[in-house]
Amino acid sequence: MNSRILKTVFLFFIALNFSCKQNKSEATLAEYKYADQPETISCDPAIDKLMKEALYSFEKDMLSQYDPNGKNKLRAYRTFVNNVVANRVDVANMMSKHTKAVFDVLKTKTELWNGTTLNYNSDLVRCLSNNIQDKNLKTTFDALVSTNSMNQQLFGPALRSNTSYTRDIYLQTFLALDYYYAKMLVLDFTQIDLEANEAKQQTNSKIDFNKKPQLAPKRDLQSFKTSKPDDHAGHNH
Repeated sequence: MNSRILKTVFLFFIALNFSCKQNKSEATLAEYKYADQPETISCDPAIDKLMKEALYSFEKDMLSQYDPNGKNKLRAYRTFVNNVVANRVDVANMMSKHTKAVFDVLKTKTELWNGTTLNYNSDLVRCLSNNIQDKNLKTTFDALVSTNSMNQQLFGPALRSNTSYTRDIYLQTFLALDYYYAKMLVLDFTQIDLEANEAKQQTNSKIDFNKKPQLAPKRDLQSFKTSKPDDHAGHNH
């Protein structure tokens, strides 16, 4: 009986020690700026809250970069996807300090990553793909993953020809992870000026969207009517 109790206690402490090490290796986010925003995905209670923060922070950066004047999310998403396909997304000059903080937590979720790329076979990505609304896009996604062919160059064109990402929260979350946060895995943050990025975003947020553009001054119609052309113009006397 005593040996059984000792064995149970021993196993308990091993499990406790493993759990503590695992928790220490995973960072936590100090501030959730978008906690009051509508909920997003429902995949895993342990990570859903973080993914919501990641999505909203990504969208704020995206809007500031691609549509600072109109703040039109549809237009910004389209421009972002087009730039992804053309490999013109400059993540280093887009991200805010909060996005960097979110990334610092995301990168400690080791099951999400496969080296410097997103792990397409992770439980989270599998949940995202299972909930993609557009059937054709989901078929393409699943086929690429099942054949180990998924990458941004192959899936990007399928996205560009399909605008369902503008209304599909699960697909949007995938875009944020694979086309934005995953690109940060290879960045040298000592070379990134987050202060400048913040200043740019703050400037864009102060734009007066109600201000009417100045029009060119109208020509004085009355003076135009009263003025007469020179009858002698074009004649040689």
